[in-house]
Amino acid sequence: MKLSSCRFGTRTSVLAVAGALLCGTPAFAQNADSAEAKDNDEIVVTAQFRSQKLQDVPIAITAVSGETLERRGQTSLADVGNNAPNVTLRQGAATFGPSVVAYIRGVGQRDTSFALEPGVGLYIDDVYLPTMHGSLLNLVDLDRVEILRGPQGTLAGQNSIGGAIKLYSKKPDGSHDAYLSATYGSYNRVELRGAANFTLAPDTLFARLSGAAVHKDGYVTRYDYRCTHPASTIPSSVQGTNCKLGTEGGKDYVAGRLALRWTPSSRVTLDVSADLTRDDSEVAPSTLLYVGRPANPGATNTGVATPPSAAYVLNGNVYGTATGSPYIAYSPYGSFAQDAFSNSPYISYENYTDIAPRDGSAPWSAPLKSALNTWGIAGTLNVELSDAVNLTSITAYREFDGTYSSGDGSPFTPTMQSNRVYNHQFSQEVRVSAKLGDIANLTVGGFYFHKRSRYNARITLTTLAFIEDDVIPATTKAAFANLEVRPVENLTFLGGIRYTDQSKTFTYGRFGVPGSASGGAVPASLAPLNGLVGKFSGDRVDYRLGAQYRFSPEVMAYAQFATGFRGGGINPRPFFPQQALPHDPETLKAYEAGIKTDLFDRTVRFNTSAFINKYNGILVSVSSCPLSGAPAAPCALPLNAGNATIKGFEAELAWRPVQGLSIEGSLAYLNFHYDSISAAAANSGIGTEDKGQYISPWQWSISAQYELGLPGGSTLTPRVDVSHIDAFNRNSNNVDATTGGKDIFGLVPGYTLVNARLTFATPEREWELSVEVRNLTDKLYYTDIFDNRGSTNSIQATPAEPRTWAVSVKRRF
Repeated sequence: MKLSSCRFGTRTSVLAVAGALLCGTPAFAQNADSAEAKDNDEIVVTAQFRSQKLQDVPIAITAVSGETLERRGQTSLADVGNNAPNVTLRQGAATFGPSVVAYIRGVGQRDTSFALEPGVGLYIDDVYLPTMHGSLLNLVDLDRVEILRGPQGTLAGQNSIGGAIKLYSKKPDGSHDAYLSATYGSYNRVELRGAANFTLAPDTLFARLSGAAVHKDGYVTRYDYRCTHPASTIPSSVQGTNCKLGTEGGKDYVAGRLALRWTPSSRVTLDVSADLTRDDSEVAPSTLLYVGRPANPGATNTGVATPPSAAYVLNGNVYGTATGSPYIAYSPYGSFAQDAFSNSPYISYENYTDIAPRDGSAPWSAPLKSALNTWGIAGTLNVELSDAVNLTSITAYREFDGTYSSGDGSPFTPTMQSNRVYNHQFSQEVRVSAKLGDIANLTVGGFYFHKRSRYNARITLTTLAFIEDDVIPATTKAAFANLEVRPVENLTFLGGIRYTDQSKTFTYGRFGVPGSASGGAVPASLAPLNGLVGKFSGDRVDYRLGAQYRFSPEVMAYAQFATGFRGGGINPRPFFPQQALPHDPETLKAYEAGIKTDLFDRTVRFNTSAFINKYNGILVSVSSCPLSGAPAAPCALPLNAGNATIKGFEAELAWRPVQGLSIEGSLAYLNFHYDSISAAAANSGIGTEDKGQYISPWQWSISAQYELGLPGGSTLTPRVDVSHIDAFNRNSNNVDATTGGKDIFGLVPGYTLVNARLTFATPEREWELSVEVRNLTDKLYYTDIFDNRGSTNSIQATPAEPRTWAVSVKRRF
């Protein structure tokens, strides 16, 4: 049976690997290919398929060197978004596994399902990563990071509708440099990182070995509810007086990378790399914010998962008074409602154990993991065919498998999931770049990509318990061209085009739980889905037109029109056959203008851009989907909600007023307005009054550091980083059409974050000692929430770390 297609016009001890050298997740910095040039402190980027100074590229780009990442204490991809305007990068909810929520200019994706495409393209050394699973990358031994804002449909390709994030690792260069660093900090944080260059054959063969080993205890504590509240009748999971079950949010991983560079001649360079990561981290941090009813939320609620006795009736309240909700840690909607036992908001009574499954099967427990094992190999060949023509070939193969679990945060276990994910992919890209005299640069190329993904899970819901096993293969083929023409001095016209052909198949697997009262039979509502095949296919042409003009060596302005798309797909979570529906792609047309400046003898760099995006076919997920022949709920249906206009601007500043003092800042504004709503979205309650998801109207950051010279040539450098983001909506239906009131259930509060760092360095920087404090004000804030009122009438959140400290020692050789 087929759906109609739609077209789019171990836990590993750190001590055991103390000798391991650091892992290869790319960074910003400097090497022969693209980096921070020593002569002018200028970052060089490759956004237009060739090396260019950042200030010469007519694209809104935030480029950060690896050294700057280290100074900021940024160790994961989620940290980078704090300093990039109109960029949202944050750890995803536990329900979606080890992932990052990625949005640029209000366009992106949070759901990790293999059936749904990302809205922000993610690349490591120009190798495309197609899924949100495993996207919470650790930033280790990077040369630089480039964040390209706005649709990159011609330059990056599929699913870069919001923008693209490109990480570039350091390459072997024969310099024989090496380093080793060690860190100890809060929650028993222990990290070892290092890298070294080697020359295997003089002038022709070089190697770089890097690695990392990280351990950190979790910061959300899980307690046994019966132990902490002896009067309850909830079954206990512990013995004796130690009520602690464990923690959430702990990290445990080791990673390594070997890179080789072969230069058999001055015109040929071959880079080959292999990387391996074993991540055995704890289940992601999650706390319960609210339990109640979607309507009349202050009323007594007994329908979540009927508590064992009337003494434990849950009484949720919109404003968080939490009377009668003894295990709700904290509510952001009003006064503190801390747990009476711990007096802490970083607490959970989730036990990840279903003692009495409602389907009659044996008790079971979900693994306490948010783990991911990944490896890959890549080869990049650069050949100068002539003085004016270059050939680039990028070939890569990658695999990962992961395990993660999630619950509802309560001791009743109304819902629980144990998930396994698998993915392998192959990609090949070929580019030919030519310099056509002194007036033009042309790049043409082709791209092939194939992946096969599998999702396997045991799922317990309030009304269903089943095994899910889905297989999702997908293939992409593309051809592209990019042209820059300079008819007169200082004026450049830009043009680009890309043709993309996509196909995807989703095969549903639905099975009963062995040993259940039904004898392992598939639940009746899900039985018709087993073996159902959904297909999506389509092709698309994206293009880019623009112009840039350099008024002086210090000032360049540009304007451009660009398009992009995010691929369509199939609903991965139907509860009835009627919900197994395809959805169309999202498309975007962007109008942008910007100015890049280096002023006052290059002591001030000020870049700004403004844009208007016409965003069509916006994909949202709804929890109510009235369809003929099926109940409206349960439901988790992705659908194209309608069209919208997004407007905004961004500004970035780098100022060096005196020697040793550096000040950096950014400011961003974003406005979202629905122009029209589809009939399907209207039936699910979405209207033009609703605001976009993950739209923070204002976002800003400011950083300052001062390098103070000490006697003997040593230096002492204090640094402070402050960032702010406004509140944003997590839900698609977020404004009441009648009253205009906001949906506070889905509103993630804004916050201001302060980090500080002090670094002492010896004269030649052979030794560095750093002390850092992150979240200096000990702000309680959430990176995301998961609104599950449609299933359990509850809301969980992902709290960020409280205030932490760390001490690091680094030795360069």
